[in-house]
Amino acid sequence: MSHIINYRLNQFSWAIAALLFLPLLFTKGMFFDGLTYASIARNLNEGIGSFWVPSYTPTVHPVFYEHPPFSFGLHSVFYRLFGDQPWVDRIYPYTMYGLSVLMLRRIWVLFVPAGHRAWIPQLLWTLTPTVIWVHQNNMLEAPLAAAVLCVVWLLFEGTIKKNYWWSVLAGIVFFFSLGIKGPVALFPLMTLPILATLYSEHRKAALLSMLIMIVVFSSLFSYFYLYQPAFESFFSSYLDRQLMPTLLGNREQAGGAIQSTLEVLKQLALPILVTVIFRIRKKDSYSLQRGSVFFFLLALCGTLPFLFMDRQHHYYFMPAMAFWMMGFAIHLAQHEYPWTIQRKKWVKFISLSNLFSWIVAIGLSIYFSKSPSRDKHLIKALETIESTYHPESIQVDALPDNWRLVAIAERYTNYHLTEGDSEYLLRTESGDIAGFEFVETYPKTELYLYKKSR
Repeated sequence: MSHIINYRLNQFSWAIAALLFLPLLFTKGMFFDGLTYASIARNLNEGIGSFWVPSYTPTVHPVFYEHPPFSFGLHSVFYRLFGDQPWVDRIYPYTMYGLSVLMLRRIWVLFVPAGHRAWIPQLLWTLTPTVIWVHQNNMLEAPLAAAVLCVVWLLFEGTIKKNYWWSVLAGIVFFFSLGIKGPVALFPLMTLPILATLYSEHRKAALLSMLIMIVVFSSLFSYFYLYQPAFESFFSSYLDRQLMPTLLGNREQAGGAIQSTLEVLKQLALPILVTVIFRIRKKDSYSLQRGSVFFFLLALCGTLPFLFMDRQHHYYFMPAMAFWMMGFAIHLAQHEYPWTIQRKKWVKFISLSNLFSWIVAIGLSIYFSKSPSRDKHLIKALETIESTYHPESIQVDALPDNWRLVAIAERYTNYHLTEGDSEYLLRTESGDIAGFEFVETYPKTELYLYKKSR
C-alpha cells in the first residue's frame, strides 16, 4: 500500500504543476523582462541580430549585452519548431521546469534509497511562489535552474560512481549555465568541496571530479575567447557594460539584505510549516540528516552572495530554492510516517484529486485561451493600432518611462517604439500637439494616438 500511495502522490505532484501552469499556456502577457527575452529569441529566429550579437529593438538595446545569449538561442529553436506563437513563450520555460524536475529526481535517488518518494522535493519546489512566478513569466532563472541542477547531478554521478565522463559533461553544461545569466551560476562549484567535507569516503573522487570539470570548462572558455572573435567581443562588452557596473553598484539599486532575507523566508514558509507539523505529530524525533546539511549548505552558497549586492529581486534566489527544498525533503523523509498510509480510501481520494486537477487545468487553459492574462487592454490596444494603421514605428515621449509598452509592442506587434521622429505618436496624456493631429483614444489604457499633420 505504501508504494501505491507514493505512486499516486507522484502523479499528484504533476497534477499540481498542471494546475499551476496550464491555465496560462495559451494566454498573452508576462512580466516585461520575460517579454524582452522572448522578443530577442524571436528576433534571432527571424534573422534579426545573431547569436553573439542579439538584438532587442532598433532603438532599445539594438545589441543586447545585458545577459549572455545561450537561453535566447535555445528559445529561438522553439520558435523554429513551433512558429511565432504566444504559447511558445510558455512552452519554453515549462520545458525547463520538466528538465529541472527530472534533475531533482535523479539527484534524489543518489541520496535517498526510497526513490518512489521523489515527489516530496518536486512538490515542495513546485509550490514555492518564486518558482511558479519564474516559469509563468519566462524568466532566465527557469533555464538557469535547470542547467544548475544538471551540473550538480552530473558532478554527483561522476563522483559517487567514479565515472569521470560525467564530470566532463558537467564541465560542458557548466559552460552553458554561465552562458545563460553569467556568474550567478557559479555556486555549483561548491558542490564537490562540500561533498568532500561531509562525505570523507568520496573525498578523493570529489577532488578529481572537480579538477576534471574545471579543466573542461576552462578549455571551452579559452577556446571560444581566443579563437571565436564574436564571443570575445560579446564577452568584453558584457563585462564592461553590464557585469562590472552591476557589481560596483553603478546600476539599478533595488531591494536590500533585510528585505531579501524576509523574501527567502517567505519562499521557505511551506517546508518550515510542514516540518513543524510533522515534529509535533510524530513521537520519534527528527535528526538532522547529513544529506540535508549538504543541500542546505549548497543552497546557502546560492543565496548569500545576493544579500551583498545593491540589486536584489526575489527571482534571483530561485535557482537555490531547489536545494533548499531538497534539504527539507530529505529531512522529512527520514521517517515512514506519513508516507506509508495504509488506508485504501486515501488511494481513491488522491486518484480523484489528480483527475480533477487535470480536468480543471485543461478546462482553464481552454477558457483563458482567448484572453491575455496580463496587460490585456494594453496588448489589445497595441495590436489594434497595428491592424488598423500598419505603422513601422511609433514615437513616444520618453522610452525609459515606457519599458512595459516597449516590451509588449516588440513581442506582439511588428512595429517598435522610438523617441525619434515618426509618423505616429503615442502618449499617455491627451491635448494638442504641434505638428500632430489626434487620431484615436484607447480609454481602458489611457493611451492617445496622434498622426503627423499633412
